This record gives sequence, structure tokens and C-alpha cells, in this order.
Amino acid sequence: MPYPFFDDGYYTPINDIIPVTPSDSADLQYAGKNSPCRALILNGTGNIAFITTGGTTVTLAISASWWGVTYIRAKRILATGTTMAAGTIFACY
Repeated sequence: MPYPFFDDGYYTPINDIIPVTPSDSADLQYAGKNSPCRALILNGTGNIAFITTGGTTVTLAISASWWGVTYIRAKRILATGTTMAAGTIFACY
């Protein structure tokens, strides 16, 4: 564990960043199992559609002023409704 003095909660540093391929049927995966992300890095403009850990489906319009780390706990990034280019969405764990 990189930060043994932190638990694995909301306020711990990000340990890994994984590129996301949007899917309407598959939840986000980390270490071979379904795993909601702790945050998203958004490096592009367009829409991103996702399902929160609470089960709500949301679509956000991302502008150039919004790029960077966005503290959204998502369990799935949807292909339908996501217009951000491939390689611009990353899940943080």
C-alpha cells in the first residue's frame, strides 16, 4: 500500500489512473473486479454520460474550462450519450 498511514477512503491520494472505454453494459473494472472510481480525469470537451454509485444516470456537458480531476464516484461510463473523444476519460482509484 503506497500510503499505509491512510485508509482507503475519500480523502486518500489517488493510487492509480485507468483509461476508460465507455460501455452501456459493463461497469468500471479495477484489478479484475467491478469497482466504482473515486474520481474522473476529463481531458476533453463534449458530453459524458454515467451512472453514479447511487444508481442515478447523469449526462454532463464538459467545456474546456472544466478539464481536470472531477470528484464524481461513477460505477459506469455510458457509451450512449458520451461524445468525449477516446482517450480523454480516465478513472481514478
